[in-house]
Amino acid sequence: MESQRLLLLLPLLLMLGLSCCRANSRLNVQNNHRNMMVRLATNKETRGGVRVLREGRVEVSFDFGATWGTICSTSWSMREANVVCRQLGLGFASKATQNTEHGDNRRYPWGMVGTLCRGTERRLAECTRESRYPNICDARNRNITVVACVRHSADLEIGLADIERTARLESVPMSRLTCAMEEHCLSADAYVIRQTKPHAERILLRFSVKATNVGNADVSPYANYKDWVWHQCHRHYHSMNVFATFDVYDLNYKKVAQGHKASFCLMDTECKPGFPRKYTCGNTTQGISVGCSDTYTDVLDCQWVDVTRVPVNRRYILRVALNPEYKLGEISFENNGAECVLDYTGVHETTRIFNCRRSPLWFKI
Repeated sequence: MESQRLLLLLPLLLMLGLSCCRANSRLNVQNNHRNMMVRLATNKETRGGVRVLREGRVEVSFDFGATWGTICSTSWSMREANVVCRQLGLGFASKATQNTEHGDNRRYPWGMVGTLCRGTERRLAECTRESRYPNICDARNRNITVVACVRHSADLEIGLADIERTARLESVPMSRLTCAMEEHCLSADAYVIRQTKPHAERILLRFSVKATNVGNADVSPYANYKDWVWHQCHRHYHSMNVFATFDVYDLNYKKVAQGHKASFCLMDTECKPGFPRKYTCGNTTQGISVGCSDTYTDVLDCQWVDVTRVPVNRRYILRVALNPEYKLGEISFENNGAECVLDYTGVHETTRIFNCRRSPLWFKI
């Protein structure tokens, strides 16, 4: 008798879409994914008791708003957050976090496990989602996705000609790379070699990188200036841990070398006519103004890839990416990356970077 009751109730339970990650709710998600509704919700209140509408936990519904559930936050980034803000008509994401600030998945259970977006989608339903549970999500994780939206946002665009024009090889003894080694800007084997051959030379592929703000709001470091770290060796404040990455791949896209700008002293080095310079590499003034660019030239520390152990006389692919961890909110991440052809001969006169083209960042899988 009891089993017959359960059979009669099962269709009703599926219609109600009881929350998250159980077999019944997964079936509901599969059937109604295209009709997925999205909203921001919060249990916080602003002055006058008006609920925050531009920031909150992301909730989804697959039964036309009858029930709502949250999203597992494991792979959540500014890409997914941008899609949510776009779908809700709230502009662009300024925050995409994984926390319990607006509740946790015990009080607000997951209604969808994981999602992965390119960032150009119009609706969250167009993004890739997990087909099985658990996959990238840990059931013990209490965090849920939180998004904040703004009307205006920065937008970094990488310069292509600067990379090609300034590319060069340089052999540098490790005794001159003390600061760079503190920031882990050399290949791992350099730190082993230093123990026995402190004056051994490293072969560096140097090039300049230009980051232009083509958005409608300033680029501002994600950390509060009070949290910036003073680097005694370089004698300036580090406002970001990673602003740019430089990776070399063979023609089968197997990575053979990598580099990164361990930190970035953001400033306006060049502005278009009519756009005043605002930011310097100061204690509290780091950023890139609208209409301005920050060019990190090939003579600076860490503006390179250590290619000491890369086989010579071969063709490679060089990828350069700005804001690769999506720490800064942007209008789009489609113009943050560059992919170039690298002919590496081991000789300065014949090694060259060419045919650079703008490419979107490769998002996490």
